Amino acid sequence: MTVDEPGRPDLATELRAARAELDAAVAAIRDLPGHGQFLGRPGIADAMAASERQPLVYLAAATTVGMAFVVAGPGVIPVPLPDLTDGAVRAAATKYGDAYAAWRRDPAGAERDWTDCLDRVCRWLWDAAFAPLLQPLSRLSRATLIPCGPLGMLPLHAAWCPGDGPTGRRYAVDALTLSYAPSARAVHAAHEVAAAVSPDRLLGVLDPRPVRADPLPGAAWEMATACRSFPDAEVLSREGATVAAVRDALPRATVLHFAGHGVSSLASPLDSALVLAGDQPLALREIFGLRLGLRLVVLSACETAVAGRSLPDEVVSLPTGILQAGAAGVVASQWALRDTAAAMVVAEFYRLWRHRSLSPAEALRGAQRWVRDTTNGDKAAVYADAWREGDWLTEPAAAALHAAVVWEEPGERGHAGIAAWGGFAHYGV
Repeated sequence: MTVDEPGRPDLATELRAARAELDAAVAAIRDLPGHGQFLGRPGIADAMAASERQPLVYLAAATTVGMAFVVAGPGVIPVPLPDLTDGAVRAAATKYGDAYAAWRRDPAGAERDWTDCLDRVCRWLWDAAFAPLLQPLSRLSRATLIPCGPLGMLPLHAAWCPGDGPTGRRYAVDALTLSYAPSARAVHAAHEVAAAVSPDRLLGVLDPRPVRADPLPGAAWEMATACRSFPDAEVLSREGATVAAVRDALPRATVLHFAGHGVSSLASPLDSALVLAGDQPLALREIFGLRLGLRLVVLSACETAVAGRSLPDEVVSLPTGILQAGAAGVVASQWALRDTAAAMVVAEFYRLWRHRSLSPAEALRGAQRWVRDTTNGDKAAVYADAWREGDWLTEPAAAALHAAVVWEEPGERGHAGIAAWGGFAHYGV
């Protein structure tokens, strides 16, 4: 028997309140066109229909043996995952979350512990979740992962084993292009939006101020790169990036690039939000009402895909919520990113997406592998050329990125660590 703290609701009351908030979020999503069956009883027909364009991989832990199901059109391949037990997944998610939280509290003192934990968790993910899938996925070039429960907290795309690549490792993202999604129905809805929306009008939201969080000096480089691909871009920055201004501008956009801070709340999913000027949130409850028609949303440098750890089996996170609100795809960060590394990934992403015509998922994969595998000298040469040519990077952005690497040891790979390149993930299509 336990005694509750004075003035603190008991656990049952807290769980009922969280459950009510979750039910409200689900009801709001089901009101959207095409989402009436959201989180309803899934059917194999839904998965098969969605997988005709891109195979789906369901991953679920269990008490003794976890399972994966690879769905590709009419075929379903079950794959036992002996090491993916409930206990192992929860232990990994707890270690990962605790190490990350400690690093955020003490960036200098706890950085080594965080990066070491990230390495260990991603190494375990290869053996427990990815290695058994290599043969069923061997003929595929891309797949959408649908992880269940706390497995959704973990960066499956960065699972690794020793290999003969430039970094001495082979990662899941080297095997094929990976996206994430909350359900087959969400994938189907995202394909419909992608087919109907042309990515030709960018809305940029740049480092809203004032907010309690730290400024993002590198965000200006990212935004300049994004705008280079959209000559008629509309940008709302700092004090001008208010909730009202963003709400008014979103219906005119088909691409959103948000370089700021976000809040992802699992226990109260409708309160997951983008933080705008004056510390005012643009919450999912408002975003749902806007009936978005966005081909892509890029949420950069703001922990926008970080999930809470309460009620982990039913997640409406910020990126998945934005998918349900009418976006076809979302690129979001799973942890706080260093300015320089984030700007490099974003710059290469836009080059591959807008100037090399890759899909958003393929462009993100290519950008992450390039930032990971190239040496400091390689990067310095590319940015020097971009500075002179000016076709895909503005001169100030190219100069800033060049300055960030030109004085480093040219033969070293300064961004090979998972924390530098692996933070972004692609959701949807």
